[in-house]
Amino acid sequence: MYGQFFILFGLILVGYYCNKKGYLPMETNKNVGHMVMRVTIPAMLITTIASIEITDRVLRAFLLSAAGQIAMMVVFGFLMRQYGRKRGLDSRLLPMLDLTAGSLNTGFIGLPVTMIFFGQAGIIYMSAGVLALNLYLWSYGVYLISDKKATGAAAIGKSFLQGAINPNCISILLGLLLAVTHTARFVPTVVLGFLTKVGDLSTPLSLIYIGALAGIVQLFKEKTALEISVVKMIGMPALAILAMLFIPADGLAKSVFLLSVCMPSAAVVPMMVGRYGYGDKMSSDIVLWTTVLSMATLPLSVLLAAKLYGAV
Repeated sequence: MYGQFFILFGLILVGYYCNKKGYLPMETNKNVGHMVMRVTIPAMLITTIASIEITDRVLRAFLLSAAGQIAMMVVFGFLMRQYGRKRGLDSRLLPMLDLTAGSLNTGFIGLPVTMIFFGQAGIIYMSAGVLALNLYLWSYGVYLISDKKATGAAAIGKSFLQGAINPNCISILLGLLLAVTHTARFVPTVVLGFLTKVGDLSTPLSLIYIGALAGIVQLFKEKTALEISVVKMIGMPALAILAMLFIPADGLAKSVFLLSVCMPSAAVVPMMVGRYGYGDKMSSDIVLWTTVLSMATLPLSVLLAAKLYGAV
């Protein structure tokens, strides 16, 4: 396990070093992020999920994980809205706080970290989180932060389709289809080999990206964003551990679920807030701070999963 921690932090430090030296400036790093989310992670999802034996038990756990993560994001976002109200935040910021604090970066960070600590067997459960995130953001999330009267059901529905039908969700569903129907064996070996090579880039590129991103956090001095981020990164895992006392699932599914709720806020949320709501600057601050804090909380969550569920 400690060798895996070394890989995790080593790749993050590579990104930080490259950013500091000017080898990986922010604009270039942003493009690296786009490539990971739209090219390498979809390739990894298809090949990994297609190679898993999808039994009835695994499929039930997949669906339970997706439903559980949607419920966790909705409930914790609501709790953070109440926290913001108690702290006297501008009421216009509360919908933003609900969505930003409730969201989880299960795709960009969750999938590569899961591959490091849980291997291919864990990817199926983290991919459930990717599916859950997209369903949550582009339906409930848009409704949450938008002016309901001005936006209307048709516009929200259009946003849902545009957001939910993306390379990650399509790759998850395609991988599941290949696995459930046992048709992956009919895909040419050279095609699977190519997709596997592309997908293998996801982990190093994702963690290098995170390390480079950490280099700009000193620009954000807003104490409220830091406070909210600390509450999220402690409170959401604590709520998940309590919830899992009542959820019937095996150790691996529970371990990956715990890892998923230790993820930082989703990077796409500030863009959504800027388009539909109010408070995109604070939303960006929270995303950055939770991303930096996750460098400490993610390894701790793996250690805690090993102690509680014994799946590592």
